[in-house]
Amino acid sequence: MTQKLEEILGEHGLLSKTLTRYEYRPQQLEMATAVARAFERRRAAIIEAATGTGKTLAYLIPSIGSGKRVVVSTGTKALQEQLYQKDIPFLSEHLPKKFKAALLKGRRNYLCMLRYNQTKTSPTFRSREDAKWWPKIVSWTKYTKTGDRAEIKGLPDDFPTWQDLSVSSEGCLGQSCPHYDACFVTIARREAADADVIVVNHHLFFADLALRDSGFGEILPEYDAVVFDEAHQIESVATSYFGMQSSNWQLRELVRDIEKTLDAEDVNSVDLTESINVLDKAIAAFFSTFMFGLYDGRYNLDEILDGPQKAMIEAVKGQLLDALEQFGAQLRRTAKLGEIAAKLTGRCAEQRSNLAAILDQSDDRYVYFVEVRDNGCYLQASPIDLAHLLRKKLLETHDRVVFTSATLTTGESFDYFQRRIGMRGVPGKGGILPDIPCDEVQLPPVFDYQQNALVYIPRRLPEPHEPSWLAGVITITDYLLNLSQGRAFVLFTSYANMNAVYEKIAPGLPFKTLKQGDAPKSEILEEFRNDKDSVLFATSSFWEGVDVEGESLSLVIIDKLPFGNPSDPLNSARQKFIEDRGGFPFMEFTVPAAALTLKQGFGRLIRSSTDKGVVAILDSRICSKRYGSYFLKTLPPARVVYNASQVKSWWEETMIESEG
Repeated sequence: MTQKLEEILGEHGLLSKTLTRYEYRPQQLEMATAVARAFERRRAAIIEAATGTGKTLAYLIPSIGSGKRVVVSTGTKALQEQLYQKDIPFLSEHLPKKFKAALLKGRRNYLCMLRYNQTKTSPTFRSREDAKWWPKIVSWTKYTKTGDRAEIKGLPDDFPTWQDLSVSSEGCLGQSCPHYDACFVTIARREAADADVIVVNHHLFFADLALRDSGFGEILPEYDAVVFDEAHQIESVATSYFGMQSSNWQLRELVRDIEKTLDAEDVNSVDLTESINVLDKAIAAFFSTFMFGLYDGRYNLDEILDGPQKAMIEAVKGQLLDALEQFGAQLRRTAKLGEIAAKLTGRCAEQRSNLAAILDQSDDRYVYFVEVRDNGCYLQASPIDLAHLLRKKLLETHDRVVFTSATLTTGESFDYFQRRIGMRGVPGKGGILPDIPCDEVQLPPVFDYQQNALVYIPRRLPEPHEPSWLAGVITITDYLLNLSQGRAFVLFTSYANMNAVYEKIAPGLPFKTLKQGDAPKSEILEEFRNDKDSVLFATSSFWEGVDVEGESLSLVIIDKLPFGNPSDPLNSARQKFIEDRGGFPFMEFTVPAAALTLKQGFGRLIRSSTDKGVVAILDSRICSKRYGSYFLKTLPPARVVYNASQVKSWWEETMIESEG
């Protein structure tokens, strides 16, 4: 296999001969060889491949050549579509070996023809702007072969009417649906069952893994190997699929689905209508009581259940559980619904069971909390020890697994990542379980960070807990933005800091300023790219997955080290789990997690071999605390300076000269 990879990716290989702009990268060939070796030896591999390595081809080519069915799981749907629409067609055209590939997403991405037919006579819209999309959607339904909403260019991610046009797994009628054979989800799964390479995203992969574990079926066909791209996201995604959740949105969707079903089946029942009204009111009363006085954020469930609303919550809890049970019983008595009644009754029972289990808090393997965001109230039970679950359900059942990302090492080691996913340090009944055998590959950077990037850490800036820190951040940020003449991301660890700095600086800057939240993310990024002198002020969602090449981004300012919120219930529970077993949660969990996030923020700057610029980290703790060196070792090998005059000199020598 190694020889074949050399013949394709080598300096004088197939791609170099057929493509005029092909650039040979030894790191790419080394990664492809590592992937092929892991497949051949039936073992795991962890590969850190910096930006510019060409990692998608480096894992796709050995996957195609392996003769195995390989699932490629990506961190985002955007990367998923890039692979399927760009990289795979490219390889299909140029590789001598023929292969089949399939793209598979979650149900909510596909048009449901039953829902569409129910909706098209009287669609509802949030605004006039939303209504403008309807003619495009109607036209698209006449020619689409995939039903994938991504084909509708520009359709907003939060387009609310799409909820009426798609269906969740719980709401799907399955083989009872009159459109089953022509269903876009059914077609996509048939294609996946016949494919050599199946491109999914982490959410779909772990939904499938959780479903298999429950014994209730599967989403993906059987496969031989899996490659996780953007593997650093696995822990956060998997957490949501191995826990329980109950929310006002889920329960309202249940009611909406029931109403649509009754209307479609022409069921007119006074008793059912009354039961729906009782359930709807119980949902509203329960969640409005729970959310009373809460701002967006996460709260320990105990704090809410034992708080000022305790008596009220207990009352509305009983009303909601009773309403779900009684409505399920009413559905079972509705003979006209047939098999559909059983499915709806099952959904009521599952929602009731999840809500009761979360409120009971009887399983100490979970942490129980409430999250309030975007007018939603989410009661959640998340696994504390995810490493044990991933080891049992993923690593011990899959012998060909490749994890890759640009950000997997912290402090020059894979140790943190391996511990978080269950490869090492997992406690068992008789002590620590044996390590999972694994190939570790940390590829050298492709780009010249020493020459093209500078890290600035203001050594004399007060530490973030000191009152004068924010004033210092404002002064330094203003200075750097005027030095760079815009062309910057200013990234923050909180909305409060972002708003405070923006309000002080933005009015006096002589170039366009953009702020997260003032428009949809895609619009802000497009505006930033179109005006190369602009400045974007943003928080966590812009720390990764945002690519801006060229002069438009020459400066990244990070307000402080991105430590997780110590009061966050999930973080707190996982820290306590480590401490209870004799570990040191700050250095084993808090610092490495922050280092990975910082590495992601740094990665916004250098996206191509010609990119140059400065990353400023406005946190003097890197200089004064013992853990500071750990953060510096995690970052790419750029030169580090500690005062503004050095930044100015470097900028004049490197940036202005290269522009002139």
